[in-house]
Amino acid sequence: MPASTQSRCSAAIVTTMALVACCAGRAGATNLDMARLPVVVPNLCASCHVSAAPVAGNSGLNAFGLDFRANGRVWDSDLAALDSDGDGCLNGIEVGDSDGDGRADGNVTSQAGNPGVAGDCGSGPPFDETTWGAIKAMFDGD
Repeated sequence: MPASTQSRCSAAIVTTMALVACCAGRAGATNLDMARLPVVVPNLCASCHVSAAPVAGNSGLNAFGLDFRANGRVWDSDLAALDSDGDGCLNGIEVGDSDGDGRADGNVTSQAGNPGVAGDCGSGPPFDETTWGAIKAMFDGD
């Protein structure tokens, strides 16, 4: 095989491998993003995606997923204070971290609702959502 053909073939292989590596990194980003949320059970991928089992070509984002991406893929107090899906429940309440500090509220082990699906507030909060962060902060030092 001539050297120029071999060089082009090698370049094509390297380019293909780089593309595969990039695509694999993007697919794995979902697991990294889920790890950024304090509670993801039971919604898992459906917290951000329109499909509960997103795959390449079918991984559209729901309202919360779009806000999460627009927020730099960071869970914080700004994202917790939004109602991405417009159902009257703040993202923080639905996710289980009302003040967005990255720690689940109290004994919360599962999301109360889906922050990306309107009308899925779970049982709803038995308290005023806007004051829960202040109450939680009073006990953070204990």
